[in-house]
Amino acid sequence: MLAVPHPGSGPRRVRGVAALAALVLLLAACGGSPDDAVERGDRLYGAGQTDAAIAEYRLALRQRGDEPEVLLRLGNAYGEKGEVEASLRYIRRLLAKDSTYRYQAAAVLSEAARVALERGAPDNMARALGPVERMGVGLIPPDLRLPLARHYSGLSDHGRALPLYLLAADGESTSAELELETARTFQELGGCREALGYFESYLERGRSAGTDRSGVRWQYGNCLFVVAEEDQRRGRNRSAETRLDALIEQGVPRTLLDRAHFERGELLLARGAFQEAESDFLAVLDLNPARSGPLVAMAEERIREIRYGYLR
Repeated sequence: MLAVPHPGSGPRRVRGVAALAALVLLLAACGGSPDDAVERGDRLYGAGQTDAAIAEYRLALRQRGDEPEVLLRLGNAYGEKGEVEASLRYIRRLLAKDSTYRYQAAAVLSEAARVALERGAPDNMARALGPVERMGVGLIPPDLRLPLARHYSGLSDHGRALPLYLLAADGESTSAELELETARTFQELGGCREALGYFESYLERGRSAGTDRSGVRWQYGNCLFVVAEEDQRRGRNRSAETRLDALIEQGVPRTLLDRAHFERGELLLARGAFQEAESDFLAVLDLNPARSGPLVAMAEERIREIRYGYLR
């Protein structure tokens, strides 16, 4: 039987003892019967004497070979100490011995990752969760998904960050910051169409809070223009026009406004809205007071064509 930790032993010790207790019960249910070294190790571990417990578990390993129940205990004990590499070494041996222990292994490595995160070592957290991630990101506990996503994002590894952001955003109370991080991750991966909804939700929250989010509106506007161009290429002119409407209405990025007006003018022209199209072409001229650049010449040509009836 596991010893109960003394008062004030801390939440991590309680978590560790609870995890070990669950492992012992599971192994007993599977027909395991730990020998004396394992029992002594369990008692020492429950009393908070982790190093002494590890010594007993290693003795049991020498006596019995790579028994899954002993490897699991060693992985758990080293993980609680923050020794991620040692924990990984025993868990890898466990999975090589018997892959059916993947859920127990995931639980042990997740706890090792929590310890690393609490100690301000995100690299160790990511190393601990590496095998769990390879078994399936769904096995990463909810409380570790966002920290791991942010770690990968900080390394510009957006491909690994995105599935974790999406899992974290699946919760009922998604924060504004999480929506923004998800939007930017999609944008980094060239997924502006997917990013738009997250940008819009974030900006809507900012509107109600009255906060300045001009930098986000700039990124959102860039994505609006990218998606409008894609829609035009695919013949989805109405959708492209809606995206350009949104970009022009918010007024940023200013560097794209003349192009947005010109492209919307072309779309309006194509459906016979000549007066509205002329207004967009005139806006191109207003945005280029020096009257330089290819867009100016094309807009002036369109205005002449509309006014003199060449396109009617």
